[in-house]
Amino acid sequence: ILDTSRLARVVANPTTPLSYKQEKETEFRDTVVSLLIDNSGSMRGRPITIAAMSAEILARTLERCGVKVEILGFTTRAWKGGQSREAWLRAGKPPQPGRLNDLRHIVYKAADAPWRRARRGLGLMLREGLLKENIDGEAILWAHERLLARPEQRRILMVISDGAPVDDSTLSANPGNYLERHLREVIAWIENRSEVELLAIGIGHDVTRYYRRAVTISDPEQLGGAMLGQLSALFEPERGRRPARPSPRRHVA
Repeated sequence: ILDTSRLARVVANPTTPLSYKQEKETEFRDTVVSLLIDNSGSMRGRPITIAAMSAEILARTLERCGVKVEILGFTTRAWKGGQSREAWLRAGKPPQPGRLNDLRHIVYKAADAPWRRARRGLGLMLREGLLKENIDGEAILWAHERLLARPEQRRILMVISDGAPVDDSTLSANPGNYLERHLREVIAWIENRSEVELLAIGIGHDVTRYYRRAVTISDPEQLGGAMLGQLSALFEPERGRRPARPSPRRHVA
């Protein structure tokens, strides 16, 4: 087709030959990316601010390429337990209770929402008092289930975190590795059995010991470049993947 960006040259000099370009479909088409951002207390300040800014830039960039982007966050409703813990106490503290805090999963931008309509929602990530504890395994399951409901052929889930899963209330009444073990189970199931492509970026936290596709950065300022780098590496010819199977169950109180 005619390259209209070069028509000014022809107008200025009619002897200049017309320029043409050939369009082709790229692997960006029919793709959705979900950004799942750790909203724990340790992300307060510069890390969460840069995470919000990086998510905004990435969403705008991918939207121009025809890629839909969802931005999610995860934390808990309270410090050191909530209604889940209160119910456990009323029941007489039965052993091995499971999760003892109430989850807070946040949709800052839905995949189908245009960026111009959703950009204000990202400001909620900086809201005082929002950032509390992080229960990663169930958050990843939640984000994964949202992606499975999407019609796009290619679905990518990127997790951004600065530490291992921590909830004092849950860990005080369960084995010390309870949340970490569940996180590893969820990651292993998605990586080995799901069509969703999972990757992670750790901010000052070695996520390579959990995720197969992962990178660790030492400074939050590196986050934007790491996000683009990780996604760019994915847009290569896909390798064979295993068929999806039923997901692991959630850990509830």
